[in-house]
Amino acid sequence: MARIAIAQLREADAVDQVFILGGKQLGTTSTNKLYLKADGTDATGQIHCRMWNISREQYEKLPSPGYVQIRGRVESYQGHLQLVAESIAPITDPSRLNLAELLKQTQKSVPAMQTRLKEVLGSVTDPDLSEFVGTFLNDAEWMKKFSLSPAAQSLHHAWLGGLLEHTVNLLELALVICPRYPDIDRDLVLVGLFLHDIGKTEELSYACGFDYTDLGRLVGHVALGAIWIQQRADEIGRRRGKPLRRDLAMVLQHIVLSHHGQPEFGAAVLPKTPEAILVNMIDNLDAKTQMAIDAVAAPTETATWTDFKKAFGSALYRPSLTQGQSQ
Repeated sequence: MARIAIAQLREADAVDQVFILGGKQLGTTSTNKLYLKADGTDATGQIHCRMWNISREQYEKLPSPGYVQIRGRVESYQGHLQLVAESIAPITDPSRLNLAELLKQTQKSVPAMQTRLKEVLGSVTDPDLSEFVGTFLNDAEWMKKFSLSPAAQSLHHAWLGGLLEHTVNLLELALVICPRYPDIDRDLVLVGLFLHDIGKTEELSYACGFDYTDLGRLVGHVALGAIWIQQRADEIGRRRGKPLRRDLAMVLQHIVLSHHGQPEFGAAVLPKTPEAILVNMIDNLDAKTQMAIDAVAAPTETATWTDFKKAFGSALYRPSLTQGQSQ
């Protein structure tokens, strides 16, 4: 049976193929029978998955996240598609899988983005900031992780290479915005944008779908980034025989700790410098715009409206402007 990508699934489709199973939970029906509720994902999207009359032993053998073979049928329930499984079997040898079908990846050239990242950061004129950034850019193993990591588990740029793509987007936006405000410290904004999500290289796992690591759940990327900034500053100080400017590490840590803007959105502190405020707004601009683009691109029951999106407090409308212009 030919594989059908999740984005192409329709009601009544029969499937017998590999998915990434995640978020598994064991439910109980009104007649006290056990059933599985989980999510199946591939490189094109996600679908709710159900399996009725599952035994506890079957449930416990299923990985989450993990690769599984699902045989079943697509049904519509309360206006949404779901995959009702007849059988689910763990994949014991993932080396034979085509991961390009299962893990979403950036559509942009990673080498080109790496080059652009280094080019923009190479324009930093402050010698201490330039040296500080170099400790990351010249760390080949760290850059490999940075270039492979997603930017989020699911919200925005949730694909391999997403962190690099998101960061380059932010730097390009800063190059446009900063000249409008000559009193802003351009170097600090550029370096702050580069550093703001570095902790995601350890917060997120992506060997089998996108999930949080134990370190990510217990510490989080915001705290990790602030810790790493201090560690790199200390390394420079030991190498030079004198400490890096204390205010430099402090304001960079502040940008990382405050880049989510508000405590309810994950900020450890409120942004309290012009540069931290600008980093927060540029980050939010790219993240929210990408979330909106992804939302309207995802298939739903209605062609003109998305599902309700918590980040926007509403469903989003898909305007058919190009069709209207052609008529």
